Amino acid sequence: MRKSWLRVLGVTTAVILTVVIGALSQVPYEPDRRDDAVIRLAWRVRGTRVEECRRLTEEELARKPAHMRQEVECDGRILPYRLLVSIDDSTVVDRVVRPAGAREDRPLYVFHEQTVLPGEREVTVRFELEREAEPGTASDTARASTADDTPSVLELNVRLALGPKEVALVTYDGEQRQLVVKGYGTP
Repeated sequence: MRKSWLRVLGVTTAVILTVVIGALSQVPYEPDRRDDAVIRLAWRVRGTRVEECRRLTEEELARKPAHMRQEVECDGRILPYRLLVSIDDSTVVDRVVRPAGAREDRPLYVFHEQTVLPGEREVTVRFELEREAEPGTASDTARASTADDTPSVLELNVRLALGPKEVALVTYDGEQRQLVVKGYGTP
């Protein structure tokens, strides 16, 4: 008796699902017909690393295991950068890019897509070290180093002629140490 009840339940469920899928397949779908172009910002940089070091007291050293005793202890982090993007003299992005990781010791990642109308566009991208976060402001024992020679200011001023559905990629070229525009194409 129980097996026949399970079969009836299974067949009923299958019929209901078939009807629902058939009904949903009749719902009209209108694909995006907009002809906007896209300016895509995508890069990864190591940024400027700051180490803040301090000399441990005798009591602090005594509490540490013998193999971990170092007179000087350093904590490091990557400094944040500000991303400013203007298109045709209108600011479209103004935000701080913080390093990844709980201790902010991982690279900085930028990914942003800005849709624009096709045509000629004057694009300015500025990626600069946050001024209040510059090394040496926190303490006298702070040391700064640039992990992969990322400049403290990266700037790109370019005029782009974008067609419908074209994508212009702005990225960081590590060899040239500057922002560059990669070829246009459709997404």
